[in-house]
Amino acid sequence: MSGERRPVAFVTGASAGTGREIAIALATAGHNVAVAGRNLALLGTLADELRGIGADVAVLEADVRDAAALGRALDDFIAWSGGHVDVVVNAAGTPGPLSPPIGGFSIEAFDDVIATNLRAPFIVLSRLLPVMRAAKAGRIVNIGGNHGMRGRAGRSSYSASKWGLRGLTRSAAREAGPDGVTVNYIAPGPIAVPRMKAAWRALAEREGLSEKEAVARYVADMGIPLGRPSDPADIVAMTMFLLGPGGRNITGQELVVDGGATL
Repeated sequence: MSGERRPVAFVTGASAGTGREIAIALATAGHNVAVAGRNLALLGTLADELRGIGADVAVLEADVRDAAALGRALDDFIAWSGGHVDVVVNAAGTPGPLSPPIGGFSIEAFDDVIATNLRAPFIVLSRLLPVMRAAKAGRIVNIGGNHGMRGRAGRSSYSASKWGLRGLTRSAAREAGPDGVTVNYIAPGPIAVPRMKAAWRALAEREGLSEKEAVARYVADMGIPLGRPSDPADIVAMTMFLLGPGGRNITGQELVVDGGATL
């Protein structure tokens, strides 16, 4: 219908990886999209792609670890959107220290992971959830991780941050449900994004394996029954399901997309 308002989405971690692919899927589905992240050059390239799809786009440069900068980006988003927000996707994340046990890395490193993976989504929800509740509608998806479903040696900061994000998701779902807002959590396992691909290449070079053999060894070590890592498209598909008609009566849930690794 002529003049009908396009839905508006806010996506963190949109510079690259899964956040970027989610932003593209939202634009393709007819949303105007605000993309937030640290790398202004990558966000600009993404914005051009989204505009080519037909979306209006706001580029918001913000390191989500910086509460003041994130707050300014959220204020700019509200001004740009005219006070509307239909979809929020918290996709920004960091793996943090990858192998040291507790006692083997600094408090500062721990705080950095918590600020990115838990405090930032809390700041986003603090600003945007009241807007959604006032409008009596909205969908929120927090991108977590399957280490937030279980403990894992050497990943204490990451596991703690994502476990906390589960609690934030459930509490927000309880609070916002009476106003028609859904809040859900997606827990990916290993995703074939550039960072992971680089790790697999390094394993291949170190062990004298082909890249295919290195991925197979990694998958076996992770105990993934389906025998493959996730692709960003797998996370995008689950996100768009939760944001679409099929997700209208789903809230406070944890959807694990990891090939069965947490079984």
